[in-house]
Amino acid sequence: MPRVILVDDSASVRAILGEKLRAEGFDVIDVADAVTGAERALASPPSVVITDLWMPGISGVQLCRLLRAEPATAHVPVVLLTASDDRKSRFWARSAGAIAYVTKTRIDDLLSVLRELTRDALTAPPNVPRAGLLGTIHERLSQLLDAALYESIIAGEVRALAQHDGDARRLFADLVKLAADVVSYRWLALGLDGDVKMFLHTCPAARAIVDVEARRALNIDADAPAVVLEDERALEGRYGAPLVAKVSFGANKVGILAMGAGPRGASRDDETFLRLVATELGGPLRMLALVEDARRLAATDTLTSLMNRRAFVDAMLRERSRADRHLYPISILLLDVDHFKKVNDTRGHAAGDVVLKGVAEVLMRIARKSDLVARWGGEEFVIALTQTGETGARIAAERVRRAIAESVHTLADGESISVTASVGLASAQPLWTVDDLVTRADEAMYSAKSRGRNRVEVA
Repeated sequence: MPRVILVDDSASVRAILGEKLRAEGFDVIDVADAVTGAERALASPPSVVITDLWMPGISGVQLCRLLRAEPATAHVPVVLLTASDDRKSRFWARSAGAIAYVTKTRIDDLLSVLRELTRDALTAPPNVPRAGLLGTIHERLSQLLDAALYESIIAGEVRALAQHDGDARRLFADLVKLAADVVSYRWLALGLDGDVKMFLHTCPAARAIVDVEARRALNIDADAPAVVLEDERALEGRYGAPLVAKVSFGANKVGILAMGAGPRGASRDDETFLRLVATELGGPLRMLALVEDARRLAATDTLTSLMNRRAFVDAMLRERSRADRHLYPISILLLDVDHFKKVNDTRGHAAGDVVLKGVAEVLMRIARKSDLVARWGGEEFVIALTQTGETGARIAAERVRRAIAESVHTLADGESISVTASVGLASAQPLWTVDDLVTRADEAMYSAKSRGRNRVEVA
């Protein structure tokens, strides 16, 4: 016979419902308060618990949460009863983990739910551990609410990391601040698929060893770019197996979080913290990726995938500060594809696009990693040669001119086309500005065109 615990502070409700349920073949234990109901359920788990939603002291919502958290009763379905069918009450019932929500005026609905739930009478599974929260029912509920509050605060702190406007370094720095306030660890690492593959927090004395451990835990190559934050908030200690958690956004993996436990090893609190952070970090990391993608699109020429004009100027302003600070020379090459209008007029704009993409590929292939390559506009391209004076820039300019002239571009119809370029070179002078440097290179480029094209001229 299915056994039901009925919890309601109203004696008349218990009497009416109890009579109905017994008539339907249920073994009913009715109690007047949630504390007694919880004690009876934990002592001998029933098939179903039916409880009033709002009662003095411990509510039906709190009772439901407590039973869900206890191993002995986690499997027991809870049906919440209420006098009014309002949306807020339904929300609380669903969030508490109730299996059903029924108004007291619809007894037939309640009986239908119970028949479905007890078709195969539910009893406590064998070997279910009865150890759960400790203390009285009030103390257990207090522990449960404290744990829920802790999880809520951690989740809120992690979600707030999404406010960092696409700055991965700041996001990780604030994640370290949160982690160091809550748990003790030797290192904390975050693996991503961006330009920087790993963010790592470690104490200075253990950096070399920790770098190896973290890369192994995140499955990241030894030479992959990393940002390392070093300070004494990370502890020294002996090696121990790290805690690792996948960070997901929906069905997609967006990162990996790993932590090297402190000197005493990983605790349950450490595991809980890492799980909470990994669960909530997907949103901020997805936001980070979206902002980075938006910035990249805003700074990229859609046809050639080179930097666009605005991004090049911004990069040159940063490069100027670096060059002035370290007294580095700098030169730029401004080049224009010769007779490009004729390509468009005779072969079509699709052929022109093939040529522009081909020239961009040539420039990226021969440029150094430290150089800045961009599409200046139309058929014009620009290259900034960092730490390069006029003598070295002349050699580089001639190499660029020759590489473009020797390249062959295959059109959609299978035909091939080659083009040349006129190149203007300008090297930085004292008190130089980006506009001045570009203007001088532009004048040199038009000089190259007026002197026959497919040549280099120096400002």
